[in-house]
Amino acid sequence: MTKTFWDNLVPYSGDPLSGRIYLAYSDTDSVFIKVFTNDLVRDLTFTALQPIMDFSNWDPIKYPHLVNSQKKNEFGRLKKEVGSDTYIELIAASPKYHCVVTQNDKLKRAAKGTSKHLMKKCLSTERFKETVFEGRVIRTTTNATRSLKLKSYTMEVVRTAISAVSGKVYILNDGITTLPLGHYKIEEMKSSQI
Repeated sequence: MTKTFWDNLVPYSGDPLSGRIYLAYSDTDSVFIKVFTNDLVRDLTFTALQPIMDFSNWDPIKYPHLVNSQKKNEFGRLKKEVGSDTYIELIAASPKYHCVVTQNDKLKRAAKGTSKHLMKKCLSTERFKETVFEGRVIRTTTNATRSLKLKSYTMEVVRTAISAVSGKVYILNDGITTLPLGHYKIEEMKSSQI
């Protein structure tokens, strides 16, 4: 993913420091990239990005020049999960815990270990925002059936649904920006705060 970002996306944006494109959030198998452009479809059509993209979930009637079913689910290609819809808000609490709102008011949530039913019932965008901006930990309660030595029983399980705590990154003072653990700037920032 890092190679794709630096080899394809950064050259597309021109100067890497221009602020036209930047990595907003990444996870094991996904990446959210914020792009500043007047016409994203035109940019995707006429740039070096088209060969690395999978547009198979876009509207084939509206975008026939982009949709290519031969590239569908091909390994290593980038794909917009919402097709030709546009993301308008990303609330990323930590890896595996994020919420995305689209222009058509569709909501896509991810919370590792939380059932889809509980996500729909308990995890709204406001709950994700509380976690990110106020540092709250959101917990959910479910009933589960377990068995031990051939004896079944029902128990109530309380688990963390959303948490902004991550063991892989250092969260900066703004509560949003992060650096990977071990980054050289962390020690510099800690020593300047003393």
